[in-house]
Amino acid sequence: MTLVLIMFVGFRSHIPENIRNMFSPVSVVSQVLTNDELKSQDGRTNILVLGVDKRTSGNGGNFSMLTDTIIVVSVDKFAKNPVVISIPRDLWVYEAVPPSKINAVYPIALAREKRLNPNDEISVNEIAIKETISAVYNVVGIPIHYYAIIGFDVFKDSVDAIGGINVVVDQSFDDYLYPIEGMEAAMPESLRYKQLHFNAGLQEMDGETALEFSRSRHSTNVSEQGDFARARRQQKVIESLKDSILRSETLLNPIKMKDLYETYKKNVKTDITFAEMLLFYRMTENDIGQITRIVLSNETLNSNSLGSGTLIAPLEDERNDRFGGQYALIPTDRTYDNIHALIRSALFPDN
Repeated sequence: MTLVLIMFVGFRSHIPENIRNMFSPVSVVSQVLTNDELKSQDGRTNILVLGVDKRTSGNGGNFSMLTDTIIVVSVDKFAKNPVVISIPRDLWVYEAVPPSKINAVYPIALAREKRLNPNDEISVNEIAIKETISAVYNVVGIPIHYYAIIGFDVFKDSVDAIGGINVVVDQSFDDYLYPIEGMEAAMPESLRYKQLHFNAGLQEMDGETALEFSRSRHSTNVSEQGDFARARRQQKVIESLKDSILRSETLLNPIKMKDLYETYKKNVKTDITFAEMLLFYRMTENDIGQITRIVLSNETLNSNSLGSGTLIAPLEDERNDRFGGQYALIPTDRTYDNIHALIRSALFPDN
């Protein structure tokens, strides 16, 4: 259901009218099922979306689930002012126990609680997500009402479920250091990686290729290196996936829709109930407003890129003294005050 929510909240205006009408009974059902309102504060509902990178750590098949995609989606009850806030994975959070990068808060808490309560998976996840929500709240300064944890494999499985996607590759690039899952401890080290190659232009991709395209970070082409380039490629894959899903041949194909639903069940954990899902749909029955995008970053301050200049990367001496030598990002003013002010100005522009 979370995949459906993302499609309707983010892209509903692109659905052809004849296809949109297919879903009108859902609105009627939602009014019959519940008259309750979504959780909210100050007229807004905020959802934390975590993209989980599940990969073997190399020590006996244990898993590390780093939340390398961290997004807060905020909508008002009329869905007229949606705001999407992206938090970089390298942001250091002093409030976490222990202090760490924000992408490690969930797996650290998960591992600790699994040791303490090995037979209570539900409580383990609840505690881990609670700590993650607390860390995110400190950064953004707004309450989190719902969460969704989405495995990166959801991209792979969803692409395969609809028979592949077409993606425009801006520049040709090679990546000789793409990690092979399950080979993290292999010797010699060369066995741990595979080479990726992508040609510029329109490319047809299956699920595995789309996933590799989305996750590559070590391109020999400087323009395609690092997290920001990867984020742009992920947006391309999501856009192409969205277009493919919303094509009538997908929406009217029961086998493809069933496969997408099975992908959702396997790859998504959320506390959004079915009734609340229908309420989200009812919010978006009218066209949504312009989406405001905030990306917290240490890029040069740019008035056209909300969130730029809000973070800095400490120099080597400070990294060694305070962050165990790790690369990390911290707020430019060493507090979250400016970030909170920026986000509130986007959420409540009239104030």
